[in-house]
Amino acid sequence: MTAEVTLPVRIGIDVGGTFTKGVALDPAGQILAVSHVPTTHRHDLGVAAGVLEALRALLRQLPPHARPMLVAHSTTQATNALLERDTALVGILALGDARDERRVNNVTRPPAGLHARHAFVATNAPDFDLRVQAVLDAWRGQGVGVVAVSQAFGVDDASFEQRARDLARSADYPVTLGSDLSGAYGLEMRTLSATVNASILPTMIRTARHVRNAVHELLPNVPLLIVRGDGGAADLRAFEETPLNTVVSGPAASLGGAILSHGVMDGVFFEVGGTSTNIGVIKDGQPALKYMTVMDVPTGLRAADIRIAGVAGGSLVRLKGRRIEDVGPRSAHIAGLAYASFTPPELLVGASLELIAPAPGDPADYAVLRTSNGARYAITPTCAANALGAIPEGGYAHAQRESARIALALLGKHLGASMEAAAQAVLEASAEKLTQTVHSLTREYGLRGAPIYGGGGAASVLGPVVARRLGASFLPIPHSDVISSIGAALAVIRVERERSVTRQDPTVADLLEREVGDEAVRLGADPASLRVETEYSARESRLRAVATGAHPLSARTRALDADELQQQARQVLGDQTRLVFSGAHHSLFVATRARRVLLRRVEQHAALVLDNRGVRLLRFEDALVLNGTPHDAIRQLTVLLAGRAVAPHVAALTASRLRDYAHLHEPAALLRQMTDNLRLEGQVALIVEQ
Repeated sequence: MTAEVTLPVRIGIDVGGTFTKGVALDPAGQILAVSHVPTTHRHDLGVAAGVLEALRALLRQLPPHARPMLVAHSTTQATNALLERDTALVGILALGDARDERRVNNVTRPPAGLHARHAFVATNAPDFDLRVQAVLDAWRGQGVGVVAVSQAFGVDDASFEQRARDLARSADYPVTLGSDLSGAYGLEMRTLSATVNASILPTMIRTARHVRNAVHELLPNVPLLIVRGDGGAADLRAFEETPLNTVVSGPAASLGGAILSHGVMDGVFFEVGGTSTNIGVIKDGQPALKYMTVMDVPTGLRAADIRIAGVAGGSLVRLKGRRIEDVGPRSAHIAGLAYASFTPPELLVGASLELIAPAPGDPADYAVLRTSNGARYAITPTCAANALGAIPEGGYAHAQRESARIALALLGKHLGASMEAAAQAVLEASAEKLTQTVHSLTREYGLRGAPIYGGGGAASVLGPVVARRLGASFLPIPHSDVISSIGAALAVIRVERERSVTRQDPTVADLLEREVGDEAVRLGADPASLRVETEYSARESRLRAVATGAHPLSARTRALDADELQQQARQVLGDQTRLVFSGAHHSLFVATRARRVLLRRVEQHAALVLDNRGVRLLRFEDALVLNGTPHDAIRQLTVLLAGRAVAPHVAALTASRLRDYAHLHEPAALLRQMTDNLRLEGQVALIVEQ
């Protein structure tokens, strides 16, 4: 008898503000099971109870031969802890040379509104350890629960930060180091980042423990990852060390789901929930990132650039006289009301319009339906879209059209308008709050004319209206209600580090590459799938290195075949695209295109590097490709660089790795670094920007 082949499964769970949603995916990324459960904020185990319930629901649906290999989750916990002030009293331990005490104190003291204690210890004091210990002992009596350590020039030498960390941990304090959160100069920024991160450490450590125990109860020895705010994933220990990295984790997972499961490359992405709408940008197959500001505190951490609008599928309609004043920010969920459109029509017979204040302190101008027995029902954009028949049957937000029409007819009567006009007015008022944000993002990221993609349960409610107002196309994402869970399941390990540099130094770049690569492997990345890229900004005097890699159990998830990769490249470069080099993880495509410059016809050779999932890694509008052995290719490059004071942007593709040398602008340094890196390789392709 032939044994049944085991089916490896990836599980993604998104812990949202209202619902915890899970998906189970097969190796091809197809959905095997879906679960929706209420998020358990008030449970003794916190949100972990909901994670466990969602996981159980998924496992009940899987076939007997399915074997979960990986669980990854995104979460709003860090964001919620900051918004709800579920934070600990932080002790800020500032370190520096004794002669710099006044300057260090000036930039490390907490600003107004950030509750913390502060102390300075001189790093050149002979009794450094004793002084630190005395500060920790004093803080214990003041209720300090966690420590943030920040040292002047700690990015160059963090040894004193690390000594203070060891002493604090010996005293049972959770600790954050400024140098762990940012490698950029700027003592004030590093200190503030460390302080905010430290403030939520106790809550996040407790949450991580509960989630780890919950998953282990059902799936012992199965790896557990968490999605970061930049869309990458990391081992759960990262949640316990730098939870600030998981702010906007959920929206970032949604962007990742659109990219990894549906191949979205460029566009604005909506995630329309019940209470708010998250709006982000995808460009060149990557989430657009920016430096985070948390609680009005600038940080050195980058995350998905998410704009949040207080209007969504469940927002309540506000009236002023006989016109619609606004839609939102209060929602049916906040008011504890059922949507009229999801209510049996017989329950709405004889209902009338009533104005209420959904929460204490709110104005009493939110319109709801009140039935003869005193029950209240919400009138929402979802109701308006259903009344107009704008949501297809089978859509997540599809409801009872008859009930929706009853609700919008009553609203129309109050406004002196038809049911259809009232429904359209609700959608237009909702879309007005989103249109300007989308327009701003498309201009900022150079995406004019790009599609608007819809995710979230109510994507089909507002997305088409905004797209029409902007003259763009709207493309709903399949399985939009669980797109964040899909993104969590498919996320790759990602580590980013920055260093402030005063000059180009190949040694620093090499050390930073090794640092992010080693950290990615520590957090669960398969070394064979590891990709490290560096980027140098002369204007900011900043070097950035990013390492990405898949988990060993999923390194081949969503890999595309040769024809699919060719199609992805054609979407960018056109029909003349051809493959010129391929390795284990990357492919290089080029296309010759003609353009006119000052009435002359000029040929350009565009180049594009894709990884095996079709993600765009590098793109050149005009480049020269040098193929051959490392010796031959570098010799050709040497000839090209002869007489140049500044080197162009150069990247190297080998059988196993992509190296980006954008940070090296001095020709001799570039050639030395490439010779060292490539001397043991076989065939290489050098891509030289023209």
